[in-house]
Amino acid sequence: MKSQPNLCAPVPPYVRAGVALAFCLLAVCAARADVEIRGLDDALAANVRALLPMTASSCDSARWRIERLFRDADQKIGEALQALGYYEPAIEKTLAWDEDCWHASFEIVAGAPTLIRSSKIEVLGPGAADPTLLPGVTQPPPAVGKVLNHGAYDNYKSGLLQRAINAGYFDAEYVRSQVTVDRSARAADVELQLQSGSKYVFGTVSFTENILRERLLQGYTNIRPGEPYTPRLISELYEALNGSGYFETVSISTEPLDTAAKVVPVNVDLAPVKRRLYSVGGGFTTDTGLHGRLGYTDRRINDKGHQMESKLFVSPVQSQLDGTYRWPRSNPRREWLSIIAGAQHEDTETSSSDTLKLGILRSRNLGDAWLETRYLNFEYDRYEVADQKTTSQLIIFGNNWEKEKGRTLSRSPGGYRLNFDVRGASDSLGSDTSFLQLQAKARWIHGLGQKTRILTRTTGATTLKDELTELPPSVRYFAGGDRSIRGYDYESLGPVDSNGEVTGGSNLVEASIEFDYLFRDKWAVAVFADTGSAFNGTDIELSTGVGIGLRWYSPVGPIRFDVAHPLDAPDQDFRVHISLGPDF
Repeated sequence: MKSQPNLCAPVPPYVRAGVALAFCLLAVCAARADVEIRGLDDALAANVRALLPMTASSCDSARWRIERLFRDADQKIGEALQALGYYEPAIEKTLAWDEDCWHASFEIVAGAPTLIRSSKIEVLGPGAADPTLLPGVTQPPPAVGKVLNHGAYDNYKSGLLQRAINAGYFDAEYVRSQVTVDRSARAADVELQLQSGSKYVFGTVSFTENILRERLLQGYTNIRPGEPYTPRLISELYEALNGSGYFETVSISTEPLDTAAKVVPVNVDLAPVKRRLYSVGGGFTTDTGLHGRLGYTDRRINDKGHQMESKLFVSPVQSQLDGTYRWPRSNPRREWLSIIAGAQHEDTETSSSDTLKLGILRSRNLGDAWLETRYLNFEYDRYEVADQKTTSQLIIFGNNWEKEKGRTLSRSPGGYRLNFDVRGASDSLGSDTSFLQLQAKARWIHGLGQKTRILTRTTGATTLKDELTELPPSVRYFAGGDRSIRGYDYESLGPVDSNGEVTGGSNLVEASIEFDYLFRDKWAVAVFADTGSAFNGTDIELSTGVGIGLRWYSPVGPIRFDVAHPLDAPDQDFRVHISLGPDF
C-alpha cells in the first residue's frame, strides 16, 4: 500500500497547550460525585455499584436528573441483589448537595438469601446416553442448598448447550429452561431440559492443494468418514499439518453441515510453504573459534514429501559437511526414514581426526512424548591421539530416545530435555573392533518467579570395551569446554598417558547448576558451577569450575559470555567462554 501525504498543517505549540488545559478543566468539572454503599459484602456491593446509574454520574449532571436517579435507585439496587439471590433488601438512603457537588449514601441490608430448593437438569434424546456430556461442562451446575445466582445459572445453561454442540449434537436446543422463585419460602426451583438431537458423524476429508499426493495428506488425519464427530480430531489434524513443515497456512472448515444426513464435512485449505531455504551465518565460540555456516534445505522435493538438507560448518578446530535425505512413511505424523552422509575434520588440543560417515535412520514418535530413532552408521576414521596414529572402520548400530518440553529459540521459562542412547559395534559384523556404549543426558529449567531461573544438566556415559585404544576419538569421552565444564579448555580433561597427553576415557560424568536473573529486557546475569570427569574404570577425579556470566537473548538465540575459574587448578587464569544456542 502506498503511503498517503500528510494533508494536515502542523499544530502550533500554544494551541496544543490550550487544548490540554481545556481537557484538564473538563476533567475537573466532570469529576464523579461521591456515592457511598454500606452494609453489603464485596461481591454484592460490586454488583450494586455496577448496575446503579448514579455511580457513573458526575458533579455537573443536572439536578433533576440526579434526583430522578436517586428516586429510582431502590429498583436498581433490588435488581442487582436479585441477580445474586437476595430478594428482600432493606434500603435507607440520603442525598445531599453542597456548592461543589452532590453526595448520595445507601445503607443496605441484603436480607436472607434465596436458596435452590430443587435442581432438575436433563438431557433428552440420544445425548442422554453420552457419559461425557454433563460432566464435560466446565461451569458448576446449580446445586440444591446453594444461594441462587442468576448469572451462574445463565453461564451453566450456555455452557451445557455449547458442550453439546462441541460433542457433535449440532441440533441441540432447550425445550424447557426456567427458574421459579418462591419468595415466601425464600426458595428457587431450577429446571433445564436439553434436547440433544442426533449426533453428527464425520464426512470425507478434502484437501484443496495439489503439491502433495492425496495418500500422503490423508496420512495426517485420524478422521474416518462415518465416525462420530469430535473436535479433538479436528485439532489433531490442524496440529499435524501445521507442524509438517510443508505448509505456510492451514485452514479447516466444517461448513456447511448436512443437516439431513447429520454429516460434518471437513474441508482443508492449504497454502504451501516456500520450497527452498538458504542460510548463511557466522560467529565465535571458545570451543571452535571463529566459524562460518552455510545451509540449504529443500522442504518439498516431490509430491511424495521427500526433503533434503545440507550444512557446511567451517572453523579452525572443527569443520564439517553433512547431508540428509528424508521421507515420510505410511504415517507421516509419526514415522520417517533418513539417509545421512557426512565428512568431518577435527583438530583439538588432545586429538586430530578425519571422519567419513554414511548411515540410515528410522525415526518415529512413541505416543505424544518420546521420539525414538534407530540408526545404522558406517564410520571411517583416520585419527591421532597422544602418540597413537591409526585408522578405524566401524559399523555402529544404535537406538536413541528423546523427550523434551519447553524448548524455545529465546529464553525458556521452564522445561526439560531427556536423552538416552545405546550404541555398539561388533567385529563379527564388519567392524575393526567391538564395543557397547550407554549414555544418558538430562537438562531441566525451572522458573523462580518472572525473572529468575535455575538451570541444571547432567550426563552419564559408559563404554564396555577392554582396550579403549582400539576406538577412534569420536567414540571416546572427553570433558571441558563451553557446554561441558567451564573453566577448562575444549576436550582438555580425561585420562592421560605416560607423557601427560589426554587420551580420552571410557566413562563420563558431568553435572552443572546455574542461576540466572533477567535484569532488563533481553539481558540476564548468571552464576554457575560445573563439575565432572572423563575417566577409565572407577578412577574418578572430578574437575570443577565456577564462574559468572552475561546472557543476551538475541534474535538468533541466546549468546552467552562466561568467565570461569577451575577450582582444582588455582594457579590457572580465569577462562572466558563464549557460546550460542538455545537452552536445550
